[in-house]
Amino acid sequence: MIPDYISKLMKKNISRKKFLSVTVAGLAGIKLQQFNNQDQKTDLLARRPVGRTGILVSAVGFGASRTNEEALIKYAVSKGINFIDTGRSYNNGNNEKLVGKAISGIRNDVVIQSKIRLDKNDVPSEGKGRRGAEEIRNILKSRTEESLKALNTNYIDVLLYHDAWDENLLFHEEVMKFFDDMKSSGVIRAHGFSTHNDLIHLHERNNREGFYDVMMIPFNHKGSFVHSVTGKYSEWDQNRLISALTEAGNKGIGIIAMKTCSGGKYSPSPDAEPGFREAVRWVTGHPYISSAAVAMASFEQVDEYV
Repeated sequence: MIPDYISKLMKKNISRKKFLSVTVAGLAGIKLQQFNNQDQKTDLLARRPVGRTGILVSAVGFGASRTNEEALIKYAVSKGINFIDTGRSYNNGNNEKLVGKAISGIRNDVVIQSKIRLDKNDVPSEGKGRRGAEEIRNILKSRTEESLKALNTNYIDVLLYHDAWDENLLFHEEVMKFFDDMKSSGVIRAHGFSTHNDLIHLHERNNREGFYDVMMIPFNHKGSFVHSVTGKYSEWDQNRLISALTEAGNKGIGIIAMKTCSGGKYSPSPDAEPGFREAVRWVTGHPYISSAAVAMASFEQVDEYV
């Protein structure tokens, strides 16, 4: 079932000019398409709403973490991908710089998602009392400023709390206040968090409280993945996760999927050739998925998905 907020968007008869006025989606010359059930199964370039944020992104996003080529990012955008995922910690901040160079001159044609985080060592007082609150604000502010500078932009479309694992930190009042202030001041358009392990309880809590606009989660047909850097194996309760994501979608929370190909190739039928494109389509075939951020490291991989 398609969530109510998406159905309402689909029913609106809006012009291309109006469509672009409420989002930074799309390059000039790319025909924007309405999000519907047919598009999500066949077209990985179809624009989809990121929950309640008003942002529209391509069904497949460019995960920049594995590339060192500015030209590759530009190529992906030229092919119709408008969603680019990066992070403050990727390649010691150099990945954000690479993205910033690649989007020079086309900033308003792309949607940038980046990530910052707190570690236990960052907050020795664990956020308790005046000193802890001040530490949290200063660290998050500093890392956001570093991201803005590296990306060569005055705003970030989606800023996530990266690799959330500590529930108390993620939902700490100072952390939420920081993200809220960044959003209200226009520094970011939407906030959220990402998780890498089986932490469905964080998604369920956000469903209950409804604070974060976006959740980035591992999601694939196999229900597990091996981290490409650490080699750590992770799996989750697929039924429980789908239930949580369905609820999130119905509440207007945007869902960005990652590790979409880490379950291996997928075949939609016994007589069909398995492929990574089909694995991504399995993910985007779920109507609550806003985009599948796929790490791409070659021009051939871009061509495979678009």
